[in-house]
Amino acid sequence: MSVTIEDISKKLNLSTSTVSKALNGYKDVSEKTRELVRGTAKELGYHPSAAARNLRRQRTDKIGFIFNNSVMYISDYFAEVIVGATTAAEAAGHNIVLYIGEAGSPDSLLKLIRAKEVDGFVFVWNHVPANIVEMLLEERTPFIVLGRRVGHPQASWIAPDNYNGAYALMQHLYDLGHRRIGFTTRPSMGRTNDDRFNAYKDFLIQNGIQVDPDLIVETRLEPLSGYHAGHQLLDLAKPPTAIFAFHDYVAVDAQKAILERGLSMPDDIALVGFDGLSVGRFAAPPITTAIQPLADIGRESVATLLKRIENNSLPPIQKTLPVTLEFRRSTAKN
Repeated sequence: MSVTIEDISKKLNLSTSTVSKALNGYKDVSEKTRELVRGTAKELGYHPSAAARNLRRQRTDKIGFIFNNSVMYISDYFAEVIVGATTAAEAAGHNIVLYIGEAGSPDSLLKLIRAKEVDGFVFVWNHVPANIVEMLLEERTPFIVLGRRVGHPQASWIAPDNYNGAYALMQHLYDLGHRRIGFTTRPSMGRTNDDRFNAYKDFLIQNGIQVDPDLIVETRLEPLSGYHAGHQLLDLAKPPTAIFAFHDYVAVDAQKAILERGLSMPDDIALVGFDGLSVGRFAAPPITTAIQPLADIGRESVATLLKRIENNSLPPIQKTLPVTLEFRRSTAKN
């Protein structure tokens, strides 16, 4: 049976109020009484109730991570993000609560916000629309978007440098002699897609290469989307000599199409992905990619959210973290 403040009070013949103040370091209790109460609490094996303490503080010491897409497609991504996130949360005495599929509409999200189960939210969403941001601001709910830039000026976010990472991959392909480069878009990814696609187009234009609509193929969050996109590009009368896949999963799918055609990489065609997920590292051949600092993104997102929980009147915190290119055998022989 757990020891309570009442048990300490009875043993010392002190009021529960005095015992509570002594345990919490109130200055209107003498040092002698504080030491006596704390010593007795230790002797009896007393442990303070986190729930009671948080009720007084109007805090839960919990952070909610909200996902709005299939875990199957983000498991590799999240496995690294959560390492940094939990490190930052635990260092600050907070726990992380996962919400998967419980905030699919503004109404369900609003219910979750008003339930006050957590002190703030980290959104792991492909795209956070303006109406959701407005609702969070109206409810005065601390939040941050992880891994995505958000267009709303009052939204806080931590994201990888998608534009410069994609531009650097284009430079890599250009330096290898490629001028006809296919690109697979992913419109559902919002600004992440915009940044990578704009880098692709900007690089071509700045290097005097016309943007060919035939070389741009849309992909979706569904099985084999990249595989079909790869075949579509290879079916062209003048196919590309390199393919820039929107992310590593799309690249692996496109690789299947390339290999089915009896083509080799990088001799017949080069292939790059993005994100630095293990699926590309263990492909055959391994796929060149831009590696996101996923653990840092998780750590920075939680640390930023904790600042907003302490002071939600802070101006929005928006930060871009650099990515690192890793050249593998899909673009150049080692």
